[in-house]
Amino acid sequence: MKSLRADKGYAPERIGPDIRVTLFHGADEAASADLAWKLAKHYGGEIILLSPATLKEDPGRLPDEAAAVSMFGDKRVIRVDGAGDESVEAISLLLGATAAGNPAVIVAGNLRKGSKLLALIEDAPNAAGVISYEADARDAGRNLEEVAGEMGLQLMREVAPRLAAACNNDRRLIRRELEKLALYVDATPEAPQRLTVEHLAEVGAAVDDAEFGPLVDAVAGGRAAMADQQLTKLTAQGVAGIAQLRAVARRLWLLADLRTTVDNGMSPQAAVDGARPPVFWKEKERVTTQLQRWREPMLRNALERLFATERDIKKSGTAGDVLASQALLAIAAMGNR
Repeated sequence: MKSLRADKGYAPERIGPDIRVTLFHGADEAASADLAWKLAKHYGGEIILLSPATLKEDPGRLPDEAAAVSMFGDKRVIRVDGAGDESVEAISLLLGATAAGNPAVIVAGNLRKGSKLLALIEDAPNAAGVISYEADARDAGRNLEEVAGEMGLQLMREVAPRLAAACNNDRRLIRRELEKLALYVDATPEAPQRLTVEHLAEVGAAVDDAEFGPLVDAVAGGRAAMADQQLTKLTAQGVAGIAQLRAVARRLWLLADLRTTVDNGMSPQAAVDGARPPVFWKEKERVTTQLQRWREPMLRNALERLFATERDIKKSGTAGDVLASQALLAIAAMGNR
């Protein structure tokens, strides 16, 4: 087995074509999950999610899925989250398969020394293990800079510690926040942009969301007529269009985070119940219904439109708040498809 440390020497490129299974484990479970996601993206193609319970009930499912050909003709990557000793038989079958197949990416927690899963990976020449230790302050800052660099973000001095603290050094949360911020400042690896503390304040919740509750629910619920009524009301009260855009954006980012959890195999209700920070109890039913309505590409398109509209409003000689109303009504119509 190749044994690598996440903070020293590991890179997706070091997992060679002879490796059938890569196990991510260690005390920093968030880092393991994020690194597994990066490796799956590095492999490319269709990602097939299997649960440990499925592998326990049907061990042959893992080698079968690894040997299968994608219906779209793409590569396939098999991913299993939360694995433990119940997955040993299935992983052993995959490692022992003679025919070439698709790779598997396995995520586990902090495995004890006597773990059968860890022993299996250690003894297999066609397996690799990547261990993630709890990051100290310096490591956390370096990890944040690394993820930011992938997205074309250049962090100003005070940004990294503020963002790391806000996300509790959780690498998965940091990635989601940086994705949001990269979209907001229009950053890409080909066109890097500076990220300042002012940007953090602009995208964060700076107003009382209760004021925008009916508008947010109307847009996220795909009810364009109700959204139009709320826009008329807020505009008459002198509420700026940018504030309206940001309130809806916060809900859509929440749905995007929850959609990732649902796409990994969790039910919408369970995803909302387990959200951190928690969803306010009065909003849980509405958020669950909205989550069932929106898919990841729709959410990405809607958020791109919101941020593009805000940038347009800030330019001189534009239609101003009228642009915000048009964008929000278009997104409400999108949510009704």
